[in-house]
Amino acid sequence: MKKVLIITYSQSGQLREIVANILKPLEGKVEIHTEHLKPVPAYPFPWNDLTFWDAMPESVRMIPSGLEPFGINTNAEYDLVILGYPIWFLSPPIPLTTFLKSEKAQLLLKNKPVVTVIGARNMWVNAQENVKKMIAEAGGLLKGNIALSDNHHNLVSVITISYWMMTGKKDRYLGIFPKPGVCDSDIAQSERFGKPILASLNSDSWDDLQDELIRLNAVDIKPEIVSIENKGKKLFKIWSAFILKKGGPGNPERTRRLKIFKWYLLFVIFAVSPIATILFYLTYPVFFWKINRNIRYFKGIGLR
Repeated sequence: MKKVLIITYSQSGQLREIVANILKPLEGKVEIHTEHLKPVPAYPFPWNDLTFWDAMPESVRMIPSGLEPFGINTNAEYDLVILGYPIWFLSPPIPLTTFLKSEKAQLLLKNKPVVTVIGARNMWVNAQENVKKMIAEAGGLLKGNIALSDNHHNLVSVITISYWMMTGKKDRYLGIFPKPGVCDSDIAQSERFGKPILASLNSDSWDDLQDELIRLNAVDIKPEIVSIENKGKKLFKIWSAFILKKGGPGNPERTRRLKIFKWYLLFVIFAVSPIATILFYLTYPVFFWKINRNIRYFKGIGLR
């Protein structure tokens, strides 16, 4: 019987729920081994204000932290590895980065087909580029990607995700806003992605998997969101370097810079990003071919 290893990191539980639904067609037909990454020190959920922003510099710069010992045999042979992760500050979460940069990742991923599963607000392409590189450096072979996002308006989802992350409540904020995160129906319907994964696993043929997943709408990309994300990633790199000059995680010396970054980011999101979106659409005809070429690339699993 084929063996599948699931490695996930999820604070809220949403990512685990997505992966669990994807795995339904595989249940009873393959051996499934699950490892939930446990960071040391643990990150709180719900977050408090300071700890949330304090995770930004290390997330963006992909600085590893610590992980609790694995509960699985890292020398075992698996036929497929599924990596599930959320997005932190347009970057992979620190626990996933820590794993992918470890010797354990090389043991588990080398020459193995890998499928990534993302649960995001709406901006994930830069994080996935980072993950692609780390998978390749560990010797893994990326064969598929599934990215589920909050499908509400960008500014609305900022408010709802902030409410969820700071309170732990996944309900309608003030009874007015939609529920935060990936909608329940999209999570439930993610079961359909497990069927082509099982078919590829049984046939040991992975070349067409991503095309099949795309056909099933496993990846939805909005060009205007990618444009905002790419600009945001550049700013995050500048701010992360600025904050790291005051020390590492939890260092009180960097608290002031974190607070300045927080208010700067909120200003950019609510005041600047709407203008950037308008400018994107005004210039869209000029850059039509380049934009669509990039969208095709981000939907795929290749690495530039």
